[in-house]
Amino acid sequence: MKGNRTTSVIIAATAALAAGITGYQLTRPGFLFGITPDISAWLGGSIRLIHGALPYRDFDLVQPPGFTLLASPFALLSEWIGTRDALAALRLCTPLLSAGSVLLIGRVIRHRGPAAAIVACGVMAFYPAEVYALRSGLLESVVDFFCVAALALVFDGDGFSPSRRRILLGGIAFGIAGCVKAPAVVPVVVVAVLCLPQFRQRAVPFLTGVVAGFGIPTLPFFLLAPRSFIRDVISPLASIPSPYRVPTGERLSAITGSVAFGVGDGGAVIATVLIVVIVIAAFVVPPRRPAPLEWFAIAATVLGALAQLGPSYYFENYAAFMAPFVALLLAIALARLLTLRLPRIALTVAAAGVLVVFATQANAIRTSKVVDIASVVDSVVPVGSCTLSDAPSKLVTTNRFVAADPGTCNDMIDPEGATLAYGFRSMGAQQLWTIEVEHADYLVTSTPFAHWDIPPEAPLQSYVAANFRLIRAGGLLFYVRNGFPEGGAGQ
Repeated sequence: MKGNRTTSVIIAATAALAAGITGYQLTRPGFLFGITPDISAWLGGSIRLIHGALPYRDFDLVQPPGFTLLASPFALLSEWIGTRDALAALRLCTPLLSAGSVLLIGRVIRHRGPAAAIVACGVMAFYPAEVYALRSGLLESVVDFFCVAALALVFDGDGFSPSRRRILLGGIAFGIAGCVKAPAVVPVVVVAVLCLPQFRQRAVPFLTGVVAGFGIPTLPFFLLAPRSFIRDVISPLASIPSPYRVPTGERLSAITGSVAFGVGDGGAVIATVLIVVIVIAAFVVPPRRPAPLEWFAIAATVLGALAQLGPSYYFENYAAFMAPFVALLLAIALARLLTLRLPRIALTVAAAGVLVVFATQANAIRTSKVVDIASVVDSVVPVGSCTLSDAPSKLVTTNRFVAADPGTCNDMIDPEGATLAYGFRSMGAQQLWTIEVEHADYLVTSTPFAHWDIPPEAPLQSYVAANFRLIRAGGLLFYVRNGFPEGGAGQ
């Protein structure tokens, strides 16, 4: 009983720290209302949806529709308080998201004792890529939450839950995770394979849940625009351009979390080798056949890491997807090593390690800041105008995303993603941009229009030069259509 209470306290305390560090990020200059990537586009999709535009049919969305649906309450809220404040309200949910993931991973591993709980919950709370994803409002943290929720339902201790209902619900949670972002297929495949020996009892309810969790939200949009759905969601996975391959050391630095300590590619390789040695020792020295949860932790981590090393392109937030699997694998490895009679040492080392990572992340956040451009945009772009930008964050965070007359304006939510969906330099991308620019009255950008990440089309650049005048303000470039006014604060 004492051990259970200790474990519960550890899980609750780590969840509170996770919420605290995520909330602390929002107190830094600009983070609540300033520009951060991606989340503006996904909320933008929800805003378009509540105004009657359908993803894939009426606008391009390069992810499955899961987050667009999940964020729709905040899109509705934007009708009363504006997109800027609605986005801030959405960001204020990230501490709850972070704490929830920690509580759920704690539920999965609590049967392994206090030391394992410290490691699993600590990694989930302070994994550098996860903290970055939460700070930037990226989808990986949402995928992680649903994946960990699914694991808490599917597994009971080291084995599968005896309840078909729980396995079904776990499958639904995994399906929702996949409906948010495709990499959730990795743990789904692992669990499905582990379920095969008991096909009726486990595999059937699990796969039924996965199909329901992914299919019910997705199928209506697919049926309404199947070709566009494939173009937007599936085609970009194989067509993301990259001028060079991101080095393996840089990827390992993100996956192992060593990026937080600035040790470079060499240090990342050493950290990787150290983790591999610890895991091998944990599963070889105590001669005990791995349980289903242990097989899951091994397979999901290995397959996830291989997927991270595959494509030539790579972004830091991709590593956040590894947080639950690395957390479980390290916690399980420690729990197995505890059979060697090192409980106090292991507990001390685990606690010290988690505290070091926590302090490192808190120190990095202390100096972080984001620019808030609302006042600059207010000085040039009238409220309700038809405005286009190279980044949706410049519009959502300044209440310029929704036009007073949406029927005569564009529906683009993610310029780079839309270009990617049609294919760089393709005729479809050129036609898309021509329509968008011809409908816009204001262009807001950080770089000259000629340098936008769009197909190089001389006629379109000539069109902008002939029909817009350039205004520079607050580090931004504004292209204002001839005959339209400048300024709009309070209009």
